Amino acid sequence: MTLHRYLGLLLALFLIIIAATGSVIAFYDDLERVLNSRMRVVAPQAREVTIADALKIRARLEEEDPRAHVFSLQFPQRPDEPLFSRVMPAIDPVSGAVSVIDYDEVFANPYTGERLGQRIIGKPTLRPQGVPSFLYYLHYALIFPLGIGILMIGVLGLVWAVASLTGLYLTLPAKVKRGKAGNKPRPFHKRWATSWKISQGANGNRLLLDWHRASGLWLWPLLMMFAVTGFALNLGGYYGSFLKLFAPYEHFQELPPRAPLPVPLIDPPIDWFEAAELGQRYFAEAAKAEGFTLGKAAAIEYRRDLGVYFFLMHTSRDLLDAQGNPTETDSPATAATLAIDASTGRMLGLQLPTGQRAGNTVTSWIIALHVAAIGGRAWQIAVSIFGLIVVGISMTGVLLWWRRRSQRPARPRVSPMASTSIPKPE
Repeated sequence: MTLHRYLGLLLALFLIIIAATGSVIAFYDDLERVLNSRMRVVAPQAREVTIADALKIRARLEEEDPRAHVFSLQFPQRPDEPLFSRVMPAIDPVSGAVSVIDYDEVFANPYTGERLGQRIIGKPTLRPQGVPSFLYYLHYALIFPLGIGILMIGVLGLVWAVASLTGLYLTLPAKVKRGKAGNKPRPFHKRWATSWKISQGANGNRLLLDWHRASGLWLWPLLMMFAVTGFALNLGGYYGSFLKLFAPYEHFQELPPRAPLPVPLIDPPIDWFEAAELGQRYFAEAAKAEGFTLGKAAAIEYRRDLGVYFFLMHTSRDLLDAQGNPTETDSPATAATLAIDASTGRMLGLQLPTGQRAGNTVTSWIIALHVAAIGGRAWQIAVSIFGLIVVGISMTGVLLWWRRRSQRPARPRVSPMASTSIPKPE
């Protein structure tokens, strides 16, 4: 009881912010397209954007601003989508000096190469076009610098999981002793059933307790799933290392296929065009060998600290919809990943979302549910409602603690003189 209470109080404020923002960013892509259409929507054309087209635009973006290194490129999946890229400061190959830039995301027209806009993800703003990005940042890093915020949310995910487990334990009925007449106690399921209900006519503290306990019980699997995936999304390396103790699991970005290089590889022998060609070839070979089919290319990323390219592609091993077909999603999170050595072009590994490793299959499903990458509009609405209910659970927990604390009888103050013993007369 004490552990659950103090974990809940520790979590409450953070969980209210995380859940409230999560209920909004369940519709993140829709909000971005409506409020930030200048950067998020382009006029579709009859021709299809090729990987080579996208890579040429990437090079052009770097030429326009030599301070920026475009390290990640997401290929449009629909005709009206922009080319989205992530950026970090460039490093001078001679002096080793690191540039200073004031943005980390760039959007470009995939047909013309026009730079549509750039921004810092999560920059605080009241402008409508920046609100979705700000809420997204609040959700996974709060108001803290990125590294600290990600670490904090990851730890809070673990704390939330423990709080959920202790909450479940507290709902279990205590053992009922036999009465004086030797009557048997009610069956366990009948005694536990009261924890799932809100008592008729309940008010005050009883109503708060019933609402807090019953909603937590009915939603307990989702509470645990979102807690665990919050940890996995923010501290994927620790999550992966733990999961590998129990099931096969690979995640190249969080558990790289090799150790970081002593010095970043700024100009690798294998350039972006060669890496993309190799990625497509390796995927074709893997599809033939392992029996899956290929879809659209999803993204390409270069990690200069590792000297490794990651090439992502949608395949028939993506998550499946209710009809058993691969989901149509813009998210690279559901795609397969190839790791390619930027010095030799050698394939370092293949990571499929499902059907390859048990740990990856389970993790792909629960993370896709967390980010609403599957399930369509119905699941987005469900996630949004769930977030609001979590806000309610957190607030009722705090209110219940505060009311019980306020209703405690005050302890009588003992005068120091009263505690002084009077010596007995001899």
